[in-house]
Amino acid sequence: MNNKINFNKDNYLEFDDFNDVMIQAFGIGCSLCYEPQISLVLKGHPKPIGSLIKEQGKNLSDIEVEKLIEKPIQEWQKFEDINFENHEPTFLCDECWNQMIW
Repeated sequence: MNNKINFNKDNYLEFDDFNDVMIQAFGIGCSLCYEPQISLVLKGHPKPIGSLIKEQGKNLSDIEVEKLIEKPIQEWQKFEDINFENHEPTFLCDECWNQMIW
């Protein structure tokens, strides 16, 4: 079985999640070292959940937030599962990024 990491630096974008909601609420981290300081995300990703909430432009109740993020959480999980199967890191911190591009 091939456990080599599939990596192409052109497949990554800056990760911009408003108020780092995904890191704070779901404990996500770098796919390689688990560091919570994520800088990059694989292209084709679902909309970051913090940005999705911010776009609502109003204060939401906990129930409204839960309803709003239910499907995006499933989309992120599916995205992560596919990337894991393909040995592609979903999220990268600066340190792992720098190690991968060298």
